Amino acid sequence: MQFLLDALTRNWSLKLTALVLAVLLWTVVKSEELTRVSVGNVPIEVVLRDPGWILSAPPSPETATVIFAGPWRELVRLAVQKPRIIIPVDEVRDSVEVRQLRTGWVQLDGGELSRLRTEDIRPGAVLLTFERLTTRVVPIAVRTRGELPPGLELAAPIRSEPAAIRVSGPSRRLEGVDSVPTEPIELGAVRGSAAIRARVDTAGFGGLLFSPPDVDVVVRVTPYVADSVSVGADGGSEP
Repeated sequence: MQFLLDALTRNWSLKLTALVLAVLLWTVVKSEELTRVSVGNVPIEVVLRDPGWILSAPPSPETATVIFAGPWRELVRLAVQKPRIIIPVDEVRDSVEVRQLRTGWVQLDGGELSRLRTEDIRPGAVLLTFERLTTRVVPIAVRTRGELPPGLELAAPIRSEPAAIRVSGPSRRLEGVDSVPTEPIELGAVRGSAAIRARVDTAGFGGLLFSPPDVDVVVRVTPYVADSVSVGADGGSEP
């Protein structure tokens, strides 16, 4: 018994070092082994570059399952840098299209795949729905808030430059759009004639594109002089 104890304790530091090195070597070898992992709910995004069309609905399906292969230590990156499938659409040929998903479209947020390899995507295709883009020229409706400071009055009606902008989108969304308002202009902040930059108020116009997105609101003011009334010698009033 004493012999076994002496054998175990003899050069114990060297034996412990050898054990640690063996564990580290096993870990390194294990991390370099080719491993496959399945990642579900990977979002599918569409980058549409055809100016004559707009995406009328989300892709169907909106997510897919991607099979990755690579060293284990590289696969750990998938938990931090979430994968996405980016579908580039340079040209739309029909309002409804089925596109085969390519492994080259898989990207990681904030980095490249590096030593990871995309082996498969399930399902292998996605349904895309497009709608032709319609453009109309719509007048601007300037909105104001408050009143001019005392001593100032308008010298001309408030107007915008340009007086109208281009609005693009699906024809069904353009129906009934007869004007586009600006964000309110604070008249109380006006100190003199000026062209005030104002954003177009797009609230309630989801799915539409505006060009330009802002306009100059031209406010021309003049000093306000109240009519004076004087009293004559006979007690009557004179202008």
